[in-house]
Amino acid sequence: MSKRILLTISILISNRPDTVRKCLDSIQPLLKAVPSELILTDTGCGKEVRSIIEEYTNHIINFKWCNDFSKARNVGLKQAKGKWFLFLDDDEWFEDTTEMIEFFNTGEYKQYGMGAYYQRNFCNYEGTLYSDLLVGRMTQLTPEVKFEYSIHECFNLVVGKVKKFNTYVHHYGYVYNSPEERRAHGERNIPPLLKEHRANPRNMKHVLQLVQEYNVINEWDKSMEYSLEGIETAKKGGGLEESFCLSSLYANVVMLYMEKWRFEAAIQHGEEYLKLDVVDPMAKAVIAGKLADAYMRTERYEKSLEAAGFYWRVYQDFLKDEGSFLGYITNLTCSCFEAFNRSIALGNGVNAAVRLGKEETAWEWFQAMEIEKGPVYIEPDMAKDIAEKLPEASEEGRKHYTEMCNALLRQGEKKEFILDVIKVRCSQGANLEEKLKLAAAYRGCEADHNFLKFVKVADAFCRRQAGEDYDADEVEKITASFWENLDQNMSMMKEYDIFELEERLGIDPAAMLKRIPYYVWQKELTTYYSRCSREDAAWWTERLSEYLPEEDMRMLLWRAFHGIYDAIKETGTEGGVSAEAVRKGVKEYAESRMQLCGQIYRPEILEESRDVLTEEDQAAYSLSELEQEIEREEYSKAVERVKKIKALLPGLNPVMKWYLTWISGKVEEQERREQQEQKKAMGEMQVLAVGIKLKIRQLVQAGNVQAALGAARQLSALMPQDEELTQQIKKLEAQLEE
Repeated sequence: MSKRILLTISILISNRPDTVRKCLDSIQPLLKAVPSELILTDTGCGKEVRSIIEEYTNHIINFKWCNDFSKARNVGLKQAKGKWFLFLDDDEWFEDTTEMIEFFNTGEYKQYGMGAYYQRNFCNYEGTLYSDLLVGRMTQLTPEVKFEYSIHECFNLVVGKVKKFNTYVHHYGYVYNSPEERRAHGERNIPPLLKEHRANPRNMKHVLQLVQEYNVINEWDKSMEYSLEGIETAKKGGGLEESFCLSSLYANVVMLYMEKWRFEAAIQHGEEYLKLDVVDPMAKAVIAGKLADAYMRTERYEKSLEAAGFYWRVYQDFLKDEGSFLGYITNLTCSCFEAFNRSIALGNGVNAAVRLGKEETAWEWFQAMEIEKGPVYIEPDMAKDIAEKLPEASEEGRKHYTEMCNALLRQGEKKEFILDVIKVRCSQGANLEEKLKLAAAYRGCEADHNFLKFVKVADAFCRRQAGEDYDADEVEKITASFWENLDQNMSMMKEYDIFELEERLGIDPAAMLKRIPYYVWQKELTTYYSRCSREDAAWWTERLSEYLPEEDMRMLLWRAFHGIYDAIKETGTEGGVSAEAVRKGVKEYAESRMQLCGQIYRPEILEESRDVLTEEDQAAYSLSELEQEIEREEYSKAVERVKKIKALLPGLNPVMKWYLTWISGKVEEQERREQQEQKKAMGEMQVLAVGIKLKIRQLVQAGNVQAALGAARQLSALMPQDEELTQQIKKLEAQLEE
């Protein structure tokens, strides 16, 4: 007696060695638990894949591929012996078949004529983004059942009630390695779809599949053209085939206008389509979700709230009776209520509700977004408005906004964004007290971040102001932790004037500063000064000097950092660089570090063994000597000193480069001054020479040749280049010889 077969599983096998084994392994539990048979149709799989599939069954049909999926499917269907028939592709594999096994083994299958499960279409190879499409891939076999359509094939009829399974198959067929690959896939499908559409233009399924393929390759105009053509065909009346697909064409028109950022057109058509009885509830939900977005983008918040409300009501109906929506599902509308699309539609509603002060609605819809359950979209404006609105909300509303903020903070990619929004919102206070009051409003927000630790300090301040109790020890520990992580916290500490805040909380800032280990102070300042602004550094210098004595090691180190930081920043100033500012910064660095050395090292070390000092400290002494050489105008020595400092501490190269340029200018200035002095001296000599030469002539005229020759020789010693004087001496010498 032959074995009764309850289920036939039929799979088209192509050349997919990377997925075929996953596919076949995933159905093994079903084949073993339910009286079943497996039929594989080889459409040209190649030797490697053929050897794999032969491990699973001997029932393999050879089929010569003819670009017609229905013909290939029907080959397996004709040989099926099961009461039920299930088909899938070799690039899909079930997550779990337990639900299907129970369906058959409990006899539940007798109540239904078709089964539908989800095809999870992943958008990336990581599997983090996807959409679920409910597909009717299993049917009770009757003689009338067959596959139709050469592409996107399906059963020609539904023979009874539809059983929806919650299981799904993994499908990565729509993940592409490049835009070119994506386009090639779409272009491969379009010609056969056009052929079918031209043969039967009243078949709305052909139209819908065609516009979807144009959507895939971003040919929006073509998609719009065929969508409107299909709508016009339907308006003319007459029998339509697959008329349930018509609604999706209306939804597609609105979606395309949104894709092209034509918001007013989307609104105009969307409002019209929502009034039409021919458009089914699921397509209307898609349209309403798009309208909520369009209204938000055009700042019509009441209308956005209204559209989101429409979507919300349809979604509630869907939750109450999901089965009644099965007839509305198409590739275009199937993901309407999935978490990702729901988060977009309701997210716009939440955003509108927040801006309109409708706290309960915002909270209700935010919860329905289920942002912590799956892949969702979080509109930055919505997140920003929620975080900003919290301080001004009602007491009950603040609880809701706090919960929303916490949900957003738990989304890793949104955490820093939300915290930045909160920080900016708090900084908007007109004075310190207002800023602290705003910060305290976020007391319920939870995340591992320094600013939310500061929120606790702000809350303590507000409680102290109101005469309420707070944990003073915890607050002091928190403020101490800020000082131990200066690089992370100094901007925040300046924003809220940590010194004044500590004093008003009864904490001694000077004592807090002295608790910081010197090595921690040095490490944190090194990092902080690598990216702080000059204004911030100046503010800290002024405030620290109020609490730390000049000779304190922490203050000396701060001034050293501040001095060289100012010098470096000044050398990078566009336009004129102030030599006074550069040299002042260098002197502050040198003097501060030398004072530090004086507190750390014995005098004999500093006098005789400076090579044991750190490079920074050796550079400080060299910089001091450099300035002394400059003061003495010993510029050649100064140049050699600069070269040594550059080798000792490369971090000072910008300053040393400036010094070389500046010293060169000083040398040139010195040379010009000497030349001017020489010229001046020569000018004075020329005037003197004129008088002496006149005296010489007078002596000659008086006959006193000997005296004239003596005066001429004395003048020649001062002016050896004077040729006239040289000739006159020769004449006088000749006269004396006569």
